[in-house]
Amino acid sequence: MRRNLSIIAVATLAAGTAALLPGIAAAEYPEKPITMLIGFRPGGAVDTTGRLLAASMEKILGQPVVGVTKAGGGGTVMASTLVTAAPDGYTIGMGASAAYALAPQMNTKLKFKIDDFDHIATVSIPQDAIVVRTESPWKTLDQLLADAKAKNRPLSFASQVSIATLMTMAISNKSGVQFNVIPVKGGAVGIQEVLGGHVDVTWSGSGWHKQVAAGTMRALASMGPKRNAGYPDLPTLKELGYNFEFVDTFMLSAPKGLPKEVLAKLSEAVKASLTPEFSKNLLSKMRLVTDYRGPAETTAYLHKQHDDMAPLVAELKKKQKK
Repeated sequence: MRRNLSIIAVATLAAGTAALLPGIAAAEYPEKPITMLIGFRPGGAVDTTGRLLAASMEKILGQPVVGVTKAGGGGTVMASTLVTAAPDGYTIGMGASAAYALAPQMNTKLKFKIDDFDHIATVSIPQDAIVVRTESPWKTLDQLLADAKAKNRPLSFASQVSIATLMTMAISNKSGVQFNVIPVKGGAVGIQEVLGGHVDVTWSGSGWHKQVAAGTMRALASMGPKRNAGYPDLPTLKELGYNFEFVDTFMLSAPKGLPKEVLAKLSEAVKASLTPEFSKNLLSKMRLVTDYRGPAETTAYLHKQHDDMAPLVAELKKKQKK
């Protein structure tokens, strides 16, 4: 009888230990430095968000979080690298939602989709704007379009992201004004192109704020569903009658297949990082607003953006075939 009780006790202890193993594994993560791939050039909005977040997360996780630049293709170079990494939590990627929700629709050569990743969390949103240089005669978007229409000329539009092509198409559909979208390597380059008088207009998620404050640029409209918190007088495209909205949220992702405990730990580390001090720092540096969303909400938002843009993408491809 005693022998049977001993066997039962050992079996119970073994079962209890086995049940604890996932928790033990989660507690041990991370055991080494984490690499954070950053999808945009140094000094920009995504890069600044990523590096501030890395510095905060490493204090919470107890291991270095090392930022590595993987710029190009509006964040798709980083996403293409990230999707092939091991899903162990030691390679994560800081990027923007357009790279996941829009770019694969626009470029069928990209070999990834939204659900090929575990999206850890949304971190921040830009207070974006369509901007021109102050020396230009246009004080509103309507004035810009009316002038182009009167002179029967297309407007040159510098952008680093594919969303600009769809935005200008939506504006063209209503106004009849055509745009020449000129790809540039980074939002800062687009701003310099406008300031130098080489192009008429650009879209920016962050760099325009300092230029507006310095009096060198003028904001005409924003792309979001509501007005920018810091610029309540700046109308949205929707308010101006153009059927378009898109906020290129900044987010942290990982290769598909992260252990649930690791995904939860990373997501919680992001949430814990977004303190009032962090938010104030990000706002002062880049005029970005923190906006935490967990894995499920972040993934759902990406699918919404995908579905919202799908009709415009289909229209664009139809036009390109003609």
